[in-house]
Amino acid sequence: MTAALSGDGIVSAFCHAAGVDSRGASLIRICANAVYYLPRANAVVRIATVDAAAKARRAIRMAHWLEDIGFPAVRVHVDVPETVVMDGAVATFWQYLPQPGRAPSVVRLAPLLRRLHKELPPFPLPPWDPVSDARANLQLAVGMLADRDREFLLQWCDRLDRELHSNPYRLPYGLIHGDAWAGNLLWHGDEVVLCDLDQMCHGPLEWDLVPTVVNGLRFGHPSVEEFLGSYGFDVMAAESFSLLRQARELTMLTGALPALSSRPSVAREISRRIEDLRHAGLGRWTPYE
Repeated sequence: MTAALSGDGIVSAFCHAAGVDSRGASLIRICANAVYYLPRANAVVRIATVDAAAKARRAIRMAHWLEDIGFPAVRVHVDVPETVVMDGAVATFWQYLPQPGRAPSVVRLAPLLRRLHKELPPFPLPPWDPVSDARANLQLAVGMLADRDREFLLQWCDRLDRELHSNPYRLPYGLIHGDAWAGNLLWHGDEVVLCDLDQMCHGPLEWDLVPTVVNGLRFGHPSVEEFLGSYGFDVMAAESFSLLRQARELTMLTGALPALSSRPSVAREISRRIEDLRHAGLGRWTPYE
């Protein structure tokens, strides 16, 4: 599916529709979204299938509101303030922020989350539902994922559906980023900002702390204790952690399923992770290439 989102043709078509210069466009990354840098417009365009149109609109709405309250987040490109939909795909345009060679430390995420978790927008938020997203990606992977693996993941979805919302949480529900990890931080000069706003919703605040911990456990990423100390809550000691960890690992697996058909390395790593989980393994994973 993601292969259909890449290529000069779809980028130029979206840019033409939006009145943005596409010359010199270059691919930044491709997974669930295809993300391109547009040097002539000093912009970034994110392209997804039209199934993700609601999330794209959510990201735009959240970005406008975060800008209104002065919260450090990516800004929508001034010339394209709303989503653009055409030919089974949806695009959003963002201001480009040049990045230095070093990535932001995850410790810089903690104060952003503390501040975010105190805010509430003046409009309704969708409810937190990570299992629904996982099911949608599994549906897209029919015919690409082995039946045995797909059935395993669907059973996992069924169990989490029953248990997640009755799970005891020590922190309240509120505004959450939904996919809060170091990869969704960008430099803006000497400061950092949040990006990828399409998962923002109303959910347990603990959820935003789990990705960093899981990345530490599965990939050996450093600074987990410093991150939790800076935020001021040890989610690993919370009763909710075991189930939230499982939910995060499910979303990490299924979030990459759209790339199965175009990236063999992703398919191999997903298969290896499923085998690890099928046998209750706690081994290290390899980041998708």
